[in-house]
Amino acid sequence: MKKTILALTMLVCAISVAAQDYLSNSEIDDQWRQKTIAVKNGGQTPDVVTLLKAFHQALPAWVVGEVLKQAAHPAKGTRQSGTASILEAEDDYRILVDRRNGYVDLASQTDMSQMQACVWRKDNGHRIFAVTTYEQHDRVQNLLCWYDYDPATQTMKPERSPLDDFKPSSPGAELAWNLPMKGTDFTITEYYPGLPSITHVYHWDNKQFREGQTQMPNFEYRPSVGATHAESARHCNHVWSRYALVDLTGEGWPVMLLEEREGGEMTERIMLADYKGDLCVIATQSALGEKMNVYQLPPRKNNKRVAVQYRDLPGGYYYSILTGNNVMFVVSDLPNMSKASDEDTRVVSVEAGFGGDDETTEIIDQMGDWINLPSMLNWHELTITDEEDGL
Repeated sequence: MKKTILALTMLVCAISVAAQDYLSNSEIDDQWRQKTIAVKNGGQTPDVVTLLKAFHQALPAWVVGEVLKQAAHPAKGTRQSGTASILEAEDDYRILVDRRNGYVDLASQTDMSQMQACVWRKDNGHRIFAVTTYEQHDRVQNLLCWYDYDPATQTMKPERSPLDDFKPSSPGAELAWNLPMKGTDFTITEYYPGLPSITHVYHWDNKQFREGQTQMPNFEYRPSVGATHAESARHCNHVWSRYALVDLTGEGWPVMLLEEREGGEMTERIMLADYKGDLCVIATQSALGEKMNVYQLPPRKNNKRVAVQYRDLPGGYYYSILTGNNVMFVVSDLPNMSKASDEDTRVVSVEAGFGGDDETTEIIDQMGDWINLPSMLNWHELTITDEEDGL
């Protein structure tokens, strides 16, 4: 009995020591920029697994160790797909190792730790090696480490990546990045609540990365708040070639503007915001001298609010009331076509909303200063792809 207890105690201690050998994302983030890593038997043309092994010896992480185990001794059930070997586990994760294309990963639909690693070849014989890890419950959930491998010294030296110099369109962005399984493009994606994702593509020219297209996957939006039909951004009558994000309330959550141009001139602009889970047009602007009118409103219940004015063809007005980047309700101010006299020529009402105490028609008499929207806009070139975005 004593021997059994002793054996179990030693086993628990061994497991604890092994667990302590691995570093968290936060710990790796604190160290990797200060470490030049020696690559054993690196030679002139080390593959992605050789460089990943050197990284793991210097900065061990559990998820990297799992990929290296699979690379060294493929588990039962591993299949071959082209140049890649793939292990798909029953508990919803896969490990892919593609030495020829310089790529490995552990991917999952669960909250388990995940990783990618990739190699780019340089004209001067060096290699760029990148490894990115994801750890759900760590202070640094997403981590990107970036190195230059020198075959003369067989060492990896920390380098700046495109992510280090990237500035999001708005401070409220959540960022993600992706290493190429095929090809050589590196991408950085911005995410904002209720808006389509924005992906920045960096092309590799065998020396360095150069910023290329900014892309959005095709998405649907409603032409107005309360509209029953939706339009496809990619396949509508407009070719949206520029976008801008603007934080109207100063709370960190932007709305989006899309612009169509012809002959170097703007022909149409729309402003999009979220309403009850749908992306809706809340203002338009044509080349005929119209402008988008945005007004500050008195705050209510500590919420900063703005009103965005939209004029319809019969001469009526709609005011979308925003907090953050959400439309809370819409107030309409329409001509009363049933009245012939000058009296009661307007019909003012809450057109749509959530049924809360904030909904009121009084806002059209309380609008404060006009917000100078053009001075807040920073336009970016845009390509909308055929890939669908579920938002």
